[in-house]
Amino acid sequence: MQKLVVSQKGDGDFTTIQAAIDAVRVFPLEPVTITVKEGIYEEIITVPENKPNISIIGAGKNKTIISGSKYARMKNENGIEIGTFETAVFHAFADLFQLEHLTVQNVAGYGDEIGQALALYAAGDKCMFKNVRLLGNQDTLYTSKGRHYFSHCYIEGHVDFIFGSGVSVFEDCTIHSLRKGYITAASTSEENEFGFCFIKCKLTGAQEAADVYLGRPWRPFAHTVFINTWMDQHIHPHGWDNWRNEENEKTARYLEFGSTGPGSNSSERVTWAKSLTEEQAANYTLENIFHSKDTWLPK
Repeated sequence: MQKLVVSQKGDGDFTTIQAAIDAVRVFPLEPVTITVKEGIYEEIITVPENKPNISIIGAGKNKTIISGSKYARMKNENGIEIGTFETAVFHAFADLFQLEHLTVQNVAGYGDEIGQALALYAAGDKCMFKNVRLLGNQDTLYTSKGRHYFSHCYIEGHVDFIFGSGVSVFEDCTIHSLRKGYITAASTSEENEFGFCFIKCKLTGAQEAADVYLGRPWRPFAHTVFINTWMDQHIHPHGWDNWRNEENEKTARYLEFGSTGPGSNSSERVTWAKSLTEEQAANYTLENIFHSKDTWLPK
């Protein structure tokens, strides 16, 4: 295994994270571990598609912080707004990527003059994120494709702050809403049985948060499920929103099982969302969710 160290104090191999990634050969012959020491790294980072099997490990969620400020309304050198997908602080495009023990934050803020501002753009397959904090407002986390496992992570945002068409499991994670909005905006493809799966998570809200929906479908056939998840009082009694399109109610796959907490009351949930039976909920294992074109078990 190749091991590299990043330190702003100069006692490592590199002083920036991107420099360490750039130094990895294309299609490395062995797994690469990049250890990032304590510090605030003001960088826009890309792990390209042709550099799989890289692990980036920080010194702790509150010690190693990757910070950037890009937003959709920002204009490029031609005076054109850069748009949602150019705003990410961290781009993880490679397969078999791991990110652990650090924070990625987009500090652009929120509002109409800001728009979307991503912290993490994940597009690789078989990617793992452990003990990571993702901080943003609108569109904090974009999982565009591939399979992703988030364990013991903290994800914070405002509107549609977990979105995309990836097959993503969030286990033992805290999902924190900053104000009124929507947690998820899945765009799961029709042929994918699974989309966003939240298992044993906690849904918390800031004091300003109220009437927060569990999700709204960015595309037809959106799939989002919450299993054995604790929900605070900021969750809207209806649970789910159709994104101003009743046709979405026919295709959206919105499911709950074993919800607890002040926001878990199912009596007022929308009629087009479903409660899983115990037998159906038992089908939501990592083996089943991540077994598609091949077998992958992140644990």
